[in-house]
Amino acid sequence: MVNARVVSKKDLIVVEKYFFLGSERYRVNVTGTNIVVNVRAGSEEEAIEKALEILSKIRLTDQALEKLRKISRNQ
Repeated sequence: MVNARVVSKKDLIVVEKYFFLGSERYRVNVTGTNIVVNVRAGSEEEAIEKALEILSKIRLTDQALEKLRKISRNQ
């Protein structure tokens, strides 16, 4: 894989804000998929940034994301 681009902010949406054990937490969805990332953050913007970090660590690329979206549409 030659420097494939990872997902970007435009691919993410905050779907829920909640509190757990005194911490503010967010669920961030990768649009067009069933992928949801749960993060602890102080704001929606911070939640998006943390979700991007997690998704880049697992190397969710634009190419992989398109494959996942096609699979999701076919189910």
